[in-house]
Amino acid sequence: MIARKEAANPEHGAHKPIAEPANLAEEEFRQLDLSEELRHQLLEPAGWSKVLETFAVTMKLAVALTDTEGRLLGQCHNPQPVWRLVSGAKPLAASECPFCLAPPAFCGAVKDALRTRKVAIVEDQAGLAHVAAPLSLGGQQLGSLIAGQVFTRYPEPLRLERVARDSGISRTRLWQEAIQQVPVTRATLQLYGDLLMSLGQAVLGERYAGILHIKLAQTNERYRLFLDGVKDYALYTVDPGGRVTSWNRGAERLFGYTEAEVIGQDSSSLLVTGTPNREAMQQARVEADRSGSVEFEGWRVRKDGTRFFGAGVMASMGTEGAREYGGLVHDVTEVRRSEQDLQQAQKLEGIGVLAGGIAHDFNNLLTGIMGGLSFVKTSLPVDHPSYRMLEIAERSSVRAAELVAQLLAYAGKGKFVVTRFDLSALIFEMLPLITASIPKTVKLDLALTPALPWMEADASQIRQIVMNLIINGAEAIGAEGGTVRVATGVSESGAEIFMQVTDSGSGMSETTKAKMFDPFFTTKFTGRGLGLAAVSGIVRGHKGKMQVDTIPGQGTVFTVTFPAERVERPADVSRFADKPPAMVAPGSGAILVVDDEPALREMAGMILQNSGYTVLAAKDGREAVEMFRQDAPKIAAVLLDMTMPVMGGHEAFRLIREIQPDVPIVMSSGYSELAAREELGQEAVAGFIQKPYTAAKLVTSIQEALEHSTRPEVVS
Repeated sequence: MIARKEAANPEHGAHKPIAEPANLAEEEFRQLDLSEELRHQLLEPAGWSKVLETFAVTMKLAVALTDTEGRLLGQCHNPQPVWRLVSGAKPLAASECPFCLAPPAFCGAVKDALRTRKVAIVEDQAGLAHVAAPLSLGGQQLGSLIAGQVFTRYPEPLRLERVARDSGISRTRLWQEAIQQVPVTRATLQLYGDLLMSLGQAVLGERYAGILHIKLAQTNERYRLFLDGVKDYALYTVDPGGRVTSWNRGAERLFGYTEAEVIGQDSSSLLVTGTPNREAMQQARVEADRSGSVEFEGWRVRKDGTRFFGAGVMASMGTEGAREYGGLVHDVTEVRRSEQDLQQAQKLEGIGVLAGGIAHDFNNLLTGIMGGLSFVKTSLPVDHPSYRMLEIAERSSVRAAELVAQLLAYAGKGKFVVTRFDLSALIFEMLPLITASIPKTVKLDLALTPALPWMEADASQIRQIVMNLIINGAEAIGAEGGTVRVATGVSESGAEIFMQVTDSGSGMSETTKAKMFDPFFTTKFTGRGLGLAAVSGIVRGHKGKMQVDTIPGQGTVFTVTFPAERVERPADVSRFADKPPAMVAPGSGAILVVDDEPALREMAGMILQNSGYTVLAAKDGREAVEMFRQDAPKIAAVLLDMTMPVMGGHEAFRLIREIQPDVPIVMSSGYSELAAREELGQEAVAGFIQKPYTAAKLVTSIQEALEHSTRPEVVS
């Protein structure tokens, strides 16, 4: 039989393969997609010939390259005398090991080496031994290197006599060739195998790098303009999922991550923790797809945890089949005026995070209020004395919800969607927030033109422009008091709409006017200096223009102009367009309501029960999964909150779908639908309902989910 053994410790002291080369390769080349063409290029025999020949001659061994089945790829380098004599007299069959002279069964050295990822040693019937060292890249097995055709001890005459007889050669000649070969101990052969494994992995890595270099040269022209002049800039590319695909040395210097550490990682990790990272990066890619490129600035974090204020651009490159996004980031922290400015900007981010959390909690409270009010209204006749009071309360709660929506947008967790809207109407809806943000000594004078042509923009960003310009004007007035006038209108050609903010403050000098759009420039002791810089960037991003007219001692006029959309405005729709629950057709079946707020569970349950449904309630995702597992056949749909303790909505969604893949699940959240769908990834939901919602909206969302469900009718 063949004496086959995995690599073992030598008798005179244990040793390990040098630097565990296979593990190093996997660590360095993780996330590889090795096509058949690439595998063929990596194992091209001509590329291995010189290094294998040198190793074979130096170590006085025969060496060869094989595929994963143990078949030779190319020639055997430095074949040893006994093997050369026997194989010349009787060529080996294709199914036989190329280094075993007469094995009674298939030699499994290569298979063992690939399976264990270690060097395997084999000895054949003639007493010749060889080692097999695995070759792998990115965790994928490619082939092996085999070396040997040597005796591990003095040759045995009986073994060689059988080989001579089977091969039809002279016993004497075979014996003379055998005794002239110097035996190699198993320990030495093991060491040779470890060296060969290290050498093989190194060559494999070099060949892979060479292939990448060739492919990079083929696409170099596409990136030539993008690479020019980026010596002091971080340059990287990401795929549509936000994973880093390339990383230059400027990025390594700026962020502290090596290319090996960052390739394949989520680029949102480069943003400061606590900001809406994934949504912000996704929105930047969406905007780059829409307009070709998008400018950005904000805090970034290095590998060591330190922060810097980065400004740059993200550009969309390639086609849908090979879409990439190029990012160019420059550290502009040094141009900021003082350490106090930096600290103030960091506080602003903290305020945004705090505002988002508060707004989310307020949305939960408003859901109970709005849902309860709309539900109670359905039980009263229109002429009831309390009906009018309920309407007033409901309208007030809607206004409160709008304020919360603005707070979410300011915090960066609102809806990032380009929509069409009336600029005058948007400013009018912001009045409660504006009046609460300026001093009582400042009078707000409005001259808003009604029924403006629509503009197409991100409403939350336009709100930021309005707030920054008005607050800037109010702060310029000072404690003595004055007026800020806000006017809107249409240009003479009708192609543009404008907003004009005029203050009666002290005006600006030419020096101040020249620097007012510089990031972190401020004339106030406590100002952060980011307001006008942000306004300028938003205006440019929306293809608008901004003009500033100022006279020292008389005030300043900011005029912002945007393109008008040439589309017909639809007729105005009432704010309360939802059907009352009484007008919605009654439903049937059991609905599982999942929310950590007791008031919301109770309110939603009452509304759904009043509409004909049976209601089951769970306070968190874990309880919901257990209830669904017990009562899945009779549950028609699930209303599932996204943010809950113990187990959140995402995990509960996944586990419920594992139990019943086709059950309709309506997601509910105080954040935007985009944020919810980003968290769920590719999971298909039956519907989404934004908090706060009315009774009618809840019932309609459940009914629509059931109407579009492909699930067979549930058991009552």
